Amino acid sequence: MGINAMNISQDPYDLLESHWPAIAHGLAAVWSEGVGVEEVARRLGADPASATRVTLAGLPAGFEGENIPGDHDGILLIGEFGEFGAWTLTLQIQWADVAEQWALESLSADGGRAVGVRWHGGSGYRVFYAHDGEVAADSPMTMIPAALSPYADGLPTEPDWDVAGEYGSPIAQMISTCLVIIGRVTGEEISRQWLEKQHTRYIIRRP
Repeated sequence: MGINAMNISQDPYDLLESHWPAIAHGLAAVWSEGVGVEEVARRLGADPASATRVTLAGLPAGFEGENIPGDHDGILLIGEFGEFGAWTLTLQIQWADVAEQWALESLSADGGRAVGVRWHGGSGYRVFYAHDGEVAADSPMTMIPAALSPYADGLPTEPDWDVAGEYGSPIAQMISTCLVIIGRVTGEEISRQWLEKQHTRYIIRRP
């Protein structure tokens, strides 16, 4: 298989899946600019007492007995991202509070930016971009929004639904394209080093 834009854009999805095999069932990921880890958790309404240092692969660590989150609780992994921690990355593997409009507005307030993706149960594949407290883009991944199109040069902006299986899933390709675009916005793509490092897990408690 030769190297082309599709193969390059496949890598971010594969990298995430290697650390969280259940990724196909759903994930929300939002990068926020100029907001620290604890402040992101506060703006999302997470329980500060739930803060625990884990990796993505080790996210379920300590979920035993009374510590098991409820079905309606949000589970977050929040860590500094990029050079000098200029951005913060939040991954949410249960529910998608971080990608709701109110959250994007809050995380991008006061001149900041927030950019991310969300999908659940094999559907609802969306990409988001917010700036200075306003959501500028909320679009299906099949249509890269105008606010992000300057970062899409050379990438497959529409999934090839006829691609042969040996070349990877078109859904993975679509998600990876968005992740590469986000990497261009933030100045750094998600890496194995970030995924293997411990970050802070928080729980959003709900009745």
